[in-house]
Amino acid sequence: MSHAPEPPGPRARPGARLALVGMGAAALLLALLVPAWLRPGGPRPTVLSEPAERGAPATKAPPARPLAAPPPAPHSAPPASTPGDALATALGEERVSLASSVRIEGIELEREWVCAGEVMGLSARLEGVPEPGAVSRWVWPITGGGAELHPGPTLQWRAPPVAGRYPVRFQVCTDLGGRRVGVLAEREITLEVRPCAQGEGQRHEPLRIGLTQRGQGRFTFQALYQGGERVSAYVWSFGDGSSATTAEPGIEHTYALAELGPEQTRSFTVRLQARLERGPPLEATVFALTRGQPASEPPPVALQVSRWRPNTEADEADGWRSDVVVRAPEGTDVTWERLERVFLRWEGEPDIDTRPWRERVHVEEELGHGGWRGYVTVSAAEAAPEIKQILDSLHGRDATGQEVVVSWSPFKREPSERPTGAPASPVK
Repeated sequence: MSHAPEPPGPRARPGARLALVGMGAAALLLALLVPAWLRPGGPRPTVLSEPAERGAPATKAPPARPLAAPPPAPHSAPPASTPGDALATALGEERVSLASSVRIEGIELEREWVCAGEVMGLSARLEGVPEPGAVSRWVWPITGGGAELHPGPTLQWRAPPVAGRYPVRFQVCTDLGGRRVGVLAEREITLEVRPCAQGEGQRHEPLRIGLTQRGQGRFTFQALYQGGERVSAYVWSFGDGSSATTAEPGIEHTYALAELGPEQTRSFTVRLQARLERGPPLEATVFALTRGQPASEPPPVALQVSRWRPNTEADEADGWRSDVVVRAPEGTDVTWERLERVFLRWEGEPDIDTRPWRERVHVEEELGHGGWRGYVTVSAAEAAPEIKQILDSLHGRDATGQEVVVSWSPFKREPSERPTGAPASPVK
């Protein structure tokens, strides 16, 4: 007598076999359907579960052995790198996250959005206990997979020529040696860049603030108002807890620097409200960056700069040249890193261009210990008529890791050279 093949799986226990016999016709029907289910090409039936009898405990059959081994689970893809890792790769760094008490309280913007190609000011507010040797910087990606970097708590960010939304990251870092950079705190913001038509840029805003530094912590602020309604009062808030109200558009303010260490920087947010005789008030914001009093010990290097003169070099005969000599004393080895060039306009905000120092400095003779003799140039395009002065700051570090900075001016226009199209004072 032939028997129907038994479905694969564990053998039923005796108790379970008795329970199946007691189920009667329903169990017999199920037994007839199982061979057909397992027969190749046979239809797969829909099996409905039958409730257990009242008063009798339901017997739970052991789980059936699977007919085929499940396919292996696919390997999970590694997590994508973070934006901070991508920027570190673009800078050629090895990023290491460190625990720190330093906190980034917030990032302030001069305006909520900026036109394509224009400049926006940003300033970061820090809290917590400063870490020895920590530096602050801004990093943002650029086209082609690279990244740009600007040191300090403030940034004059030039928007790309294409409208869109662009990320900018502020970091507090420390040097761990080699390519390793320790990140103590960071925050990323996204800046909105809009396509602006003629007459929609910053120069056409009804109220702006002109800023000029007169000395250590001393600034002159000028309300640049262009509108038809008369201004009844200018209300100033200088970001250090002090404020003033003036009838005139200009004011001078000096910041207390006693709490700042030598060469330590701090940014103050200056806000202006121009109250009109009719209509709602206008508002503007600018950032004033200050440095602590210089240390009393002698500077680590000596600087000698000649006054600029027309450049007579055959390949650069369209601008000005300044001869520069930097001497480092015995026992001091200085490594130069970058040169920051600041462009001050007759009106409006300055621009900052930061490059590796060898791109700006033409070294003619090495003097040892980081000293050199050479020159810097200013092209005619850089000294456009709207530029009143250019400032250079050469940044480096000595053998102990302390920052070394020397500064000079490679170009300046006299007030008599002010272009006729640049007003000497605000319209109102």
